[in-house]
Amino acid sequence: MKKAYLKLRYLVDSGCIFVGHDLRHDFKSINIIVPPQQVIDTVFLFHFKRQRKLSLRFLASYILQEDIQHNTHDSIEDARTAVKLYQKYKQLVSEGRFQETLLEMYRWGKQNGWDPAAKRNAAAASQ
Repeated sequence: MKKAYLKLRYLVDSGCIFVGHDLRHDFKSINIIVPPQQVIDTVFLFHFKRQRKLSLRFLASYILQEDIQHNTHDSIEDARTAVKLYQKYKQLVSEGRFQETLLEMYRWGKQNGWDPAAKRNAAAASQ
């Protein structure tokens, strides 16, 4: 564990940018402080103020049309998904569609009980 912590500390001190979902929790659990300018957190990228924070599973389903986190938690799958979400975020921003997509996603989520499976089921039913 000490080796892993030292490697992480080196990455932080080297200015590495960390991309993930709800990283504050992860950093807190390993007792490491990462400057905010080195953190890209999808829980905050895809968030309206004073609204619920969205799960990685919901974002993956709605934004990427991917079904993740089946029976077990897979941190590698989560990390890859967060990077894909960040790439999609940059794409939506560059196309000028981010705010519209975010608003549509929150409306849809509220109407469907924030159930990631509901979007896939609706898409499958329409085909």
